[in-house]
Amino acid sequence: MGCGFALRRTMIAGLLGLGLGSICLAGPGVARVAAAAEEAPRTVAEKLDAGLLEAMKNAKTLGYDGRYRTLEPVLAETFDFPFMARVSVGRHWRKMSEAEQARLVKVFARLSIATFAARFDGYGGETFEIAGEEPQPRGAVLVLNRLIKTNGKAVGINLLMREGEAGWRIIDVFLDAKFSELATKRSEYTAVIERDGFPGLLEAMEKKIANFAATSEG
Repeated sequence: MGCGFALRRTMIAGLLGLGLGSICLAGPGVARVAAAAEEAPRTVAEKLDAGLLEAMKNAKTLGYDGRYRTLEPVLAETFDFPFMARVSVGRHWRKMSEAEQARLVKVFARLSIATFAARFDGYGGETFEIAGEEPQPRGAVLVLNRLIKTNGKAVGINLLMREGEAGWRIIDVFLDAKFSELATKRSEYTAVIERDGFPGLLEAMEKKIANFAATSEG
């Protein structure tokens, strides 16, 4: 654990600091405040894992579009897409109009769902396992989530969560238990905005969504 653990906590603190503030977006999965507030981080992780398993087990029958439709409500209820979208563009968020912010959140959510629908495209007897939770800076919690392959190998898909108005929600995914997807997106998105502006970022994100659909069905 040592230095790697400390580095991860520092990175998490930085990402959380970038996204502080009130962000609201009307839509499915955001209005269920009372019910969601009762859910613990582990419960949210279990809901995501169950949705992923359903998509994996029925991957071939559903196809890409079916997996997308299956995962869309699950991810809307387990991820804090407004928070994640804000962090992904860093200081550029404050320069956007409310309409641009809302558009970014919607496209960010669609791209996130498309990514999961493309990645979890088959089933070979895998299971999910939650190994515990680790407290993080600013009241966040890291759920130690694993995908267990049939050969016994565990792939870390750790879930960073924070509690907001809608209850506990996922705000980052650490693949192999160490690579922050949100930090990667922030590096990529801010570079695109600085080079091509906000329209350029939306165009790049829309192309990725279209590519996931085309390659997954191909």
